[in-house]
Amino acid sequence: MNFAMKINCFGAALLLSNFVVISSFAPSLSPHYCHVQKSWTQLFASESTEAIETRTLSPRHLAISALTQKVKKNTDLDVVSRLESTKYFQDSSQRDRAFARNLVSTTSRRLGQIDTILSECCKTYPPKGKHGPTLQACLRVGVAQLLFLDTPSFAAVKETIDVLKDRSFRVPKPMVSFANAILRRVDREGEELLDQTDICDNVSLFLREQFEIQYGKDNTQKIVEQLLDENAHHSVDLSINSRYSVDDIVQEFEKYTDKFESVTKLSNGSIRILKGPDGGAISSWPLYDDGAWWVQDVASTLPAIALTKVLEKKCKENGSDMEGLQVVDCCAAPGGKTAQLLSAGFEVTAIEANARRSRRLLENLERLQFGEDKCHVVVKQGQEWNPDDSQNIAGILVDVPCSATGTGNKRPDVLRKDGDLGNLPETQEILANHCANILNSGGVLVYATCSLLKRESEEQVLKLLEKGTMKIIPFEKGEIPGFDGAIDEHGFLRVLPGCLDDELKQCDGFFVARLEKI
Repeated sequence: MNFAMKINCFGAALLLSNFVVISSFAPSLSPHYCHVQKSWTQLFASESTEAIETRTLSPRHLAISALTQKVKKNTDLDVVSRLESTKYFQDSSQRDRAFARNLVSTTSRRLGQIDTILSECCKTYPPKGKHGPTLQACLRVGVAQLLFLDTPSFAAVKETIDVLKDRSFRVPKPMVSFANAILRRVDREGEELLDQTDICDNVSLFLREQFEIQYGKDNTQKIVEQLLDENAHHSVDLSINSRYSVDDIVQEFEKYTDKFESVTKLSNGSIRILKGPDGGAISSWPLYDDGAWWVQDVASTLPAIALTKVLEKKCKENGSDMEGLQVVDCCAAPGGKTAQLLSAGFEVTAIEANARRSRRLLENLERLQFGEDKCHVVVKQGQEWNPDDSQNIAGILVDVPCSATGTGNKRPDVLRKDGDLGNLPETQEILANHCANILNSGGVLVYATCSLLKRESEEQVLKLLEKGTMKIIPFEKGEIPGFDGAIDEHGFLRVLPGCLDDELKQCDGFFVARLEKI
């Protein structure tokens, strides 16, 4: 029986056995019928008698594809996000998704050492020609498995090389044999080759020099080691909705010993979940649908805590109630800091320039059950927003766009940044000045970045202070438990990964300054 099925391939019609394949210019193709976005000639050239079926790709195939994919201009997607955005990844099993993600993140995190080793093993590296990027990605993924993921040698070599033989890549046999020989050499000599590298090879020369100038060689080593710590990815920090107690959340998670290896209370009020092998998707975790918590790195909680602490103190001194006090979260998405401020009882105006990120912000706030009467989301550039005459803004939190070098453990691509920060410093200065200008006397400004570069952080605040309209509200010892060691000579918070004590050693890099309008 003949039947028709549509394929999203342009301008072709092909009679194939009992199948009638009809070309379609409509984007309404069901992925069930065609997953591979190719021309019809490519699709059928070597498979003219093969039935069309839905394909599933191995984790190694997914990883190599993500690492080969060209980065589009004006995108904020890192390599892991690019991987996760593909339909093949989304259609994979949870186990395969976890392995693909681990392959990509480890390869990206250890890229400097991996490329140093491959340069030693290959006469010409990176590989040249049409298939060069695919071959390079394959070699990188193979080395990552052999030297950093403890993958059994046979699987690391054979199953990675098998990806090159897949019809979607069409890598010539001599190049496949070459890749196989290189990975087998790394398997034999890998430990010796690895000993000739340095962990700092994974960080750009520019950042290494900046870190050493700003924080010294010893702290630079600690920072890099923490940012490249693979074990950190087994932990997730959660902030707790004030509708729940921390102890209640801890007790709930501790019921699931098969999913979570440990649940730790952190000094700032967060909890840290150490995932087990069967931890599952975060959306399946206890009380997720109840909006009891949200994912937020412990260092990322500091700006909202800083604003809340000082406004609590002001209200206490004035004998006023903090409930309903109006604050602004500028550059608000994805919403962790907004949620903190709402949870503290403030009325929040959340400003976000990016429409897509604004939708994500709204989705997060809806799950957390924060009513619209307490939060007003504005899709606008922060420097273009001004309060209404009816608004009396007590404080503004501005976590400015930055190089994100403090988040290198989650986004290792940022550790390869050079000295070109584009228009970021200019944007940071404009936002800081605008927020300071729209505050009334006595209003509080919290300026924050997740950057480890002083040019984006301390220097921007000191430049603002030179205008004479703001003064520092210094952080005090014991104000935020566990972070006394991060208070600098100005009274700012400068959090360095790997440099605090105990559990707080594992955190993102962050900078927070707190100022008051004179």
